[in-house]
Amino acid sequence: MEVEVPLVHSYVDGLDKILGGGVPKGSTVLVAGTPGTMKTSLILWVMNENAKRHGTKGLYVSLEQDADSLRTGAARMGMTDLQESRVYILDMGQLRRGLFRAESSKDWVTILLEIIKEAVTSSGYGMLALDSLEALYALADLKAPRREMFHLLGSLKELGLTTFLIAETPFGSSRLTQWGEDFLCDGILHLRMVDVGEAEAQLRLRCVKMRFMNHDRSALALNHDGEKFFVSHVISRKK
Repeated sequence: MEVEVPLVHSYVDGLDKILGGGVPKGSTVLVAGTPGTMKTSLILWVMNENAKRHGTKGLYVSLEQDADSLRTGAARMGMTDLQESRVYILDMGQLRRGLFRAESSKDWVTILLEIIKEAVTSSGYGMLALDSLEALYALADLKAPRREMFHLLGSLKELGLTTFLIAETPFGSSRLTQWGEDFLCDGILHLRMVDVGEAEAQLRLRCVKMRFMNHDRSALALNHDGEKFFVSHVISRKK
């Protein structure tokens, strides 16, 4: 007997079909890719569309990039209707600058968790994004990284949110993360730029895993037409 899993849809044309229907509600999904692969814009799009269509409010926690630049970037990607009442961008950079002299002595993992818990309790968020894991590594003095990340992701999981963890993959690296977070997450979306000619490149997205879902593992081209995201078949390499 099949059990129906509540799903969160991406509202990226063609992507939900590839995911097997969508992302299981309450999942923790790693979104990994090299710089410039639209990870931030993609997740803001998913959160904003779910807030507009279903009233599922999102909390986007940025550890480095300021809120104004994120909103400006989102508007350039067609999200001119990104509102705080739908997706609240929590600019942790402001807090870090305020605690500048004592930043290195703070337990940032605990601080981050407490802020997220308070925000969820007071505002009823259903989706969370943490941008980025690399900024967290640089900020927090992790004594036992793998164990501490296990407990961090476990604490986030207990909140019942659909969570997106954004990770910057170094160019040329075969590893998506530093401390095994890819094994701890329920799903992985991998984005990368692929050269298809001497002067052309294509952004590709692949669902590496998505627990409970019969998803397609093929790579697809991730596109944006100025108004919306969509996926399409890849362009063959030119000889």
